[in-house]
Amino acid sequence: MPKTNENTESNHSIRPNSKLSRIRLTLIATTIFCGLVVSGVSGYSQAQAITNEAATDHSGWIRIPGALVRSDCVHEVPTGAMVEMSDDNEITGNVTLNGEVIAHYEPCSEKPVITGTRKRSAASANASGTGNGPVEDSQWDLPLAANDNIDYLGNTWTVPAYPSTGGALIYLYNAIAPESGDWILQPVLQYGESGVGGGNYYTISSWLIGANGYAFYSPLVEVNPGDTILGHTGLNEVSGSTFYFMTEAKDETTGRYSWIKTHISHEHWTWAFAGVLEVYGLSTCSQLPSSNELTFRNAVVDHGFPYYNNIKGDGWVGAIYSYGGPSCGFMVHASQNSTLLWSTVIF
Repeated sequence: MPKTNENTESNHSIRPNSKLSRIRLTLIATTIFCGLVVSGVSGYSQAQAITNEAATDHSGWIRIPGALVRSDCVHEVPTGAMVEMSDDNEITGNVTLNGEVIAHYEPCSEKPVITGTRKRSAASANASGTGNGPVEDSQWDLPLAANDNIDYLGNTWTVPAYPSTGGALIYLYNAIAPESGDWILQPVLQYGESGVGGGNYYTISSWLIGANGYAFYSPLVEVNPGDTILGHTGLNEVSGSTFYFMTEAKDETTGRYSWIKTHISHEHWTWAFAGVLEVYGLSTCSQLPSSNELTFRNAVVDHGFPYYNNIKGDGWVGAIYSYGGPSCGFMVHASQNSTLLWSTVIF
């Protein structure tokens, strides 16, 4: 019988008064002003040189968190819908809601160009002098046993001030990914036009993205600067080697939310990202949020399903990537309370 999670979204949100007080709050500062990769990055999150090839060969594709994808391979699904996968992680074509099929999609005919930290493509769609891709993050490559996985990742952050100059697409999120780098689950705060919606305002949504070209997201919900966002991904059920996840972005100030579910098989979930800044079309630092920083507060990482044991220690490290854009004083303080910093002036 499948193991199920008795914790619901309401009782397995961030728990600041329980295990969090026992986690060491060591700050690991990573500072850079020239846009190069720095310490604390390993495996598939090594940044690579950015070229113009993808932009030339993939006109009409759209930029989503961590990837450049054919527009007909990106699908909005209703909040709470389940993206159905087969045992070999091929999409069945079905999206279900409350057990009923509500949509059917064929597999993507072309793989995406990965621009994010996982399995990054050599060609990552850059225009000369313009930043496209991950800029900085706080991450933890957890040394979990083969039969152990990240069961829960969650934290909160405040929607930053608007940029003083528009025109860039900005993603801010936490995420989990398997050791293979083939998938990423992420509750996302977006500013700018992404090809699936948005504009010169902030929205939240939740994303499931695969290296095989699959990309699904829950509806974009508008939020305001100063609102508190809870972003979390949790394992709700295990059946053999298949894991059932829910990813939610929730505005705790207004109560609005957007979430998605899926099940993925034969993966080892070891990568945790407390906070990521990713940008596209950034040509000047004034296109970044004018608050100059964002803290992802009280990160909770659990393992040992179905018991949700808090992972001890503080293995967060900061990374800054060669993203092709202006040097904006990027810096990461990586810890349970990870802060991403930037300047709105060029260094």
